[in-house]
Amino acid sequence: MTFNLAYIAGGKLHLKCGDAAVQTVESEFGQSVQERMQQMQRRNAWKNQNIMANFLPPGMVQSLEEQMQPALPVAFRGLCRGGDGRLIYTLEAGDVAGIFTLDHAKSAEQRLFHGSDFKVQHLDFHSDRNLIACSAVHSDGAANIAVMQLDGARPREVTEGDSVDLAPRWIPGAGRSLVFQSAGIGRNSAGFPVAQAPFTIEKLDFERQEVTTLAAHPKYDFLGPQMTADGSLYYIRRPYRSSNSGFHPLRLLRDIVMMPVRLLYAIYQWLNFFTRRYTGKPLMTTGQPKVQPLNQLMVWGSAINADEMAERNRRFGDADSPALVPRTWQLIRQISGREPEVIADGVLAFDVAEDGAIAYSNGSAIYAIRPGGVAERVIVDRPIEHVILLQSNLAEESITS
Repeated sequence: MTFNLAYIAGGKLHLKCGDAAVQTVESEFGQSVQERMQQMQRRNAWKNQNIMANFLPPGMVQSLEEQMQPALPVAFRGLCRGGDGRLIYTLEAGDVAGIFTLDHAKSAEQRLFHGSDFKVQHLDFHSDRNLIACSAVHSDGAANIAVMQLDGARPREVTEGDSVDLAPRWIPGAGRSLVFQSAGIGRNSAGFPVAQAPFTIEKLDFERQEVTTLAAHPKYDFLGPQMTADGSLYYIRRPYRSSNSGFHPLRLLRDIVMMPVRLLYAIYQWLNFFTRRYTGKPLMTTGQPKVQPLNQLMVWGSAINADEMAERNRRFGDADSPALVPRTWQLIRQISGREPEVIADGVLAFDVAEDGAIAYSNGSAIYAIRPGGVAERVIVDRPIEHVILLQSNLAEESITS
């Protein structure tokens, strides 16, 4: 049995179908947005060039122009199976986010919705009703579950309140019902978020217009829920860590002592930045440490140093594809009337197919489990942020294309 997968790694979309090599999918919309932005930057550069030329040397003007024209970042963020073998995904290009479908056999991309009012994440498609469920993430930190028709109408938010509602998944055979994760937000008097409650798993029944809590624990976050037709509930369980650490006298004393050092270091870095930019050399040429940029990942709201975590987990599992998240992030299967079952440790994302096959990622690799079988590694890549199992018809089209 071969596994047919689609996954997002480093903001790029990839397909792995059967024994064929991994294919990278490019977005026509993303490329067009980048081209328009570069044309706009080139037009504006002519306006600024004459002004800078009067004050700066020619070589410095060219250097500044190159630094002022970075490519607009375009990234895939969400992914799900669509009808008729299509893929549905979300794309972010600067401040613009949208929902798109891809017919891979025809290499045809269709834009369903795009805008800059909110970010769109965590898609799922209801094939019987042609409904897309997604997360609408707002700039104030709140997020709501939204639904939209496949014809491209604007997503309509169906949950509300000062909370973070993410990762909706339709429940097979349950009509218009879905599960999602939810956490309340605590704000200060100025309206800024200062704390967040543990993520719980909620069920939203559109017919009954009610929300029911399926799983909650004060010491754990429950992430990315998915329910199968037999009622089994899958999710990632991780220890809950409050963002509000409270008052600690020793920490306050340490901050006071270190305040002058941090201030002097900030001034030095500010001066060093301008010296490097305009002369090409640092303030100090001797004893300069080689600073490597931290490989930071944002995973379910947590900032993780991927390199550090990989080194810590290298002795567990496959040495060449260690988990990029703590091993306490566990994939759980919960069946009514039984104790929760741990399927895998160090899980960042997962998907469950209709036949019971499971695919999950630890950030460095994708593992798949046949029904009743054991996990086998099928892909090594980094950093893998999202994974889905593909329908067979899409796999056949991809292999023959």
